[in-house]
Amino acid sequence: HGHQDSCFVRYASNFIHGTGRIDGEIMETLWAPLNIISPLARGMGTPHRKEVLDYQMNDCNFIKEKMIRITKFLSRKLKEAIKGAAESKLAFDNLNETAQPDMVILWKEEEAIAHANRAEDPAAMDIYEVWLERGKSPTRKQQELRLLQAQNRTDHPVINPPGRRGAATWLATGLTIEESQISLSRDVKRLQTHPTDTQLLKVARCRDKLHTQITRFLEMAPTYLGGDVDVNEPDFPVIVRNSLDDNYEDYFDFDEDQNPSPDIHDASIFQPELTVIPLPSNIGEVRCRELGLTNLMKEEIALREGQANDALHAIRVHLGDKAVIFRNTVRSAKSQASSTRAWTRVRSVETAVNLNASIYLKCRSQLAKLPDHDLLTKYLPLKKEDLKASSVVADPNARGQRDTTLSWFWSLDVQGD
Repeated sequence: HGHQDSCFVRYASNFIHGTGRIDGEIMETLWAPLNIISPLARGMGTPHRKEVLDYQMNDCNFIKEKMIRITKFLSRKLKEAIKGAAESKLAFDNLNETAQPDMVILWKEEEAIAHANRAEDPAAMDIYEVWLERGKSPTRKQQELRLLQAQNRTDHPVINPPGRRGAATWLATGLTIEESQISLSRDVKRLQTHPTDTQLLKVARCRDKLHTQITRFLEMAPTYLGGDVDVNEPDFPVIVRNSLDDNYEDYFDFDEDQNPSPDIHDASIFQPELTVIPLPSNIGEVRCRELGLTNLMKEEIALREGQANDALHAIRVHLGDKAVIFRNTVRSAKSQASSTRAWTRVRSVETAVNLNASIYLKCRSQLAKLPDHDLLTKYLPLKKEDLKASSVVADPNARGQRDTTLSWFWSLDVQGD
């Protein structure tokens, strides 16, 4: 069933009632012991090698697996099956609880029909295939467009008063600034203890560009936060800092080859990447309600959902790219030069994955500060092991992938659909 993707659901024993799965590839357990004697048999003549291999296989068949130790073997398999059945039932119950009862009844009826027709029409088992609806997870641009269109429809109540129209675009600009801050902070952290003039010039240009964006953003802040609000007030909860954010490490930095305190962090240099901009999530729920910014918080929640979807999509794309690079380029490299170029591509993809992971975790931490939503149950924390490239992405039915599973964000739209 591993020849084509369509063969998996049609012929794999996983989907057939009454079929027990003990070993996915029984021949693999017999061939593995041959690796022990393969170095010895390599230099033998043909008759001698045949005798040694026959003796080894007879030993496996008669003593180790099929005859003498069959009782212990089956007892161990029974214990593993009981334990596995309990774990599978728990996972299935948790998944079943997220689905609507009407859908569960419909799925059971479709399953019964598929098994009734499986012998005559194997394609009936295709209902077990996973189908993802394109566009189900809204992007940030789609969320911004929806919010802007909602204000222009005559049959839809205006979310914001006329003076605050376009707040979705202003908030989206703030989210873009945050992403630029994260990217610049990571670039600064990767600098060595004594950076070159070219590296310092690049950072200075990025800071100048980011400073200009923040200045324009702050100039528009009174329009959407209220004319009486001054972001430069000492008692305003949003401040501009010129020191490292104490909570920045909570946004999860996946890079390991960093200098924790490069010389670029000079207290006399303004660092716009550390500026806290006046978004509702930074202002706080209590102050937003005092200022009448409840609708602004709802708009930021919608945009944060799109931002999280964009970051997870980028992570999936880059991890898939990394798996393909390993399979087609790194493993097939025939020279030191080609291997070096291949690993350079891998490191470039890893940098993109880590950047989007930092953006996602920043987005999730900001969502935790906003009220009246349950998105944190959908968007789980990212861990280092979640960002490892797996060959399951390139070929899910390849040999040896039977018990390999992907991280939660690969099936974000599957659970509970």
